[in-house]
Amino acid sequence: MKKAIAALAIIAALIAAILMFSSRFKVTDNIYVEWQGERVAIRGEGSAGLKWTINRGFLSMTANETVGKNLKIHLSGECANGQFELTATKRTFVRLEGLKLLNPTDVALVFKGNKPTFLTLADDTENTLGDAGIEASGDLTIGGDGSLTIIAQGTGHKGINIEGNLKIKDDPTLTITTSGQPERMQLLPESVWLGKGPGLPPNVGEGDRLPPPPPGFVRYDFSGTAKAIKAQGTILIEGGTITLSTCTPGAEGLESKRDIIINGGILNVDAYDDAINALMTMTVNGGIVNAKSSHNDGIDINGGQLKPWATSIPKNFDPQRAKELAGQPTYFQTGGSVTARTTAGPPEEGLDTDHVPISHTGGELNILDK
Repeated sequence: MKKAIAALAIIAALIAAILMFSSRFKVTDNIYVEWQGERVAIRGEGSAGLKWTINRGFLSMTANETVGKNLKIHLSGECANGQFELTATKRTFVRLEGLKLLNPTDVALVFKGNKPTFLTLADDTENTLGDAGIEASGDLTIGGDGSLTIIAQGTGHKGINIEGNLKIKDDPTLTITTSGQPERMQLLPESVWLGKGPGLPPNVGEGDRLPPPPPGFVRYDFSGTAKAIKAQGTILIEGGTITLSTCTPGAEGLESKRDIIINGGILNVDAYDDAINALMTMTVNGGIVNAKSSHNDGIDINGGQLKPWATSIPKNFDPQRAKELAGQPTYFQTGGSVTARTTAGPPEEGLDTDHVPISHTGGELNILDK
């Protein structure tokens, strides 16, 4: 009996040692990051393949292939001069749980690696980012029931800038305000202006904040403008309350270099340039959309047609699809309520589809020019 008890004690000790040893190296599902000024505290068991460097308030994380597929990174705290940068080789999950992260000269949240990022605004939390808010190399999904405020004031700084697709779901409250000047502004000769034609004023500028163009030049072209949301891919809005505001030359509110699809939620856009702009098409199946521009179109749908003064081709541009869209409806509405307004007057329009018909089979559509 004594031998059996001793054997059991040895086995128990071995099991305890194994558990203690393995717990030091186990893959955890949760990493907690908290900013306390420029001090960054990280807790959690750590994860194989997850590495990080900290330089005062700047935290750079790298997650390689060995990181667990359920890894969640929780961000909270407050920092007046910091940044969170994550490079991943697979999809990642990030939660904002009461985060105020400011970067006076750059972007607050940066997601690299071309893999999808799922950003959740934790319920009942208020989160703030600045100066530029979010950059993502891949797809970004924003969800949850919390709030996120982005205030961007720097030259060319955008609220959200996505290389892939953007999806907004659940019921987040998203408020973005930009006020930065464009990085570059140049005058274009009338020979390359698409809008030149009978009945138009001989000199049409981009608003009363800019000097009138000289004879022979009719349009200002901007690059690096302070847009609220820009996505190279498709923008899909399924829910939430989204408020976007821009006030400087060339600054659009919501821009997609592919398609915009709205299935729900409330979208309010008040922009200097186009309030909503889609290079390909826009579809509204539900929700409430209020789009107002003070110097350009309320809603501008290009149908894949590049402007003659375009200096580059968008990364996701599909010339075959653009050819198929030529002359076809590019604004589709089956439900919801849409108000598209410009206060600039002709030649700007509340809803500009480049002179092709729209497909309106349901919902309410109000177009207000001036």
